[in-house]
Amino acid sequence: MKIKDLMTPVEDYQTLGLETSLSDVVSALHGSKHRDILIVDENGAFAGVVTMTDIIVALEPNYKKLNKTDLGSDILSNRFVAEQFKEFNLWTNTLTDLCSKSLDLKAKDVMHVPEDTHYLDQDSDLEHGVHLYIIDTPQPLIVRSNGKVEGILRMADVFDEIINRMSACAG
Repeated sequence: MKIKDLMTPVEDYQTLGLETSLSDVVSALHGSKHRDILIVDENGAFAGVVTMTDIIVALEPNYKKLNKTDLGSDILSNRFVAEQFKEFNLWTNTLTDLCSKSLDLKAKDVMHVPEDTHYLDQDSDLEHGVHLYIIDTPQPLIVRSNGKVEGILRMADVFDEIINRMSACAG
């Protein structure tokens, strides 16, 4: 199976502009079957994506101070996690306070632009997408054809395909 056979076409995804407020992003997500929003520039070209993780980091910006290499270990002891929580003053304000402070942020300040290795070609085999998810590529994967964004590959869709195939094998 090819990526294009399982991806959600970009036209089936909601897109918002770079200057859209986080409040409007959240409103769009609230009524959506998706958990991320594609962000486009003034010409309608893909600029980035706002994911669940991006929104949570926007609520608690102290996460940006964390060194990602420290978190890359499989050994995240309870003590280490507690120390990080305290050292970076994470969640010292209530969720309500953090929400009200973040609603005026712009999509361009919250979104992330996937690294080049986090894109898939629509003609790649599905197994390549599975591999990227397993090696901890952020969700969703952006699917391109000749450099143009054509769709999104969501982990939920990949997992549905896997369990469908496993069910078929089990008979």
